[in-house]
Amino acid sequence: MEELITFTWGNLGLNLIPGALLWVIQAAVRRWPPGDKPNALYGYRTKRSMASPEAWAYANRRSIDLYAMYSWPLMAAAVPFTLYADIDMGQLVLYTLMTVACVWPLVVIERALKRGDHVS
Repeated sequence: MEELITFTWGNLGLNLIPGALLWVIQAAVRRWPPGDKPNALYGYRTKRSMASPEAWAYANRRSIDLYAMYSWPLMAAAVPFTLYADIDMGQLVLYTLMTVACVWPLVVIERALKRGDHVS
């Protein structure tokens, strides 16, 4: 028997959370940047990014840009997943994509720092 998928505003809200959360994080870090020098409180904090002020600035700027870039497709995907997928599958896919969107910038930025892209 085929399952009927019905639209609910609650389901749309739950499906919008991953993209909205990434967008809020990047907006907050853009509004209150971590500073010019590596700090112990917050920012993109890895061994490579904290090695120099240039690496710190590059890593923080790039991570904010990547989070902003990944947040919009996640929010846009919420609508079709709400309309055409059951709630469990839609949320599984969207929250998995959010996890990938949170981890992938580490790979991108660490590779760039290793190559020396932050050096002018």
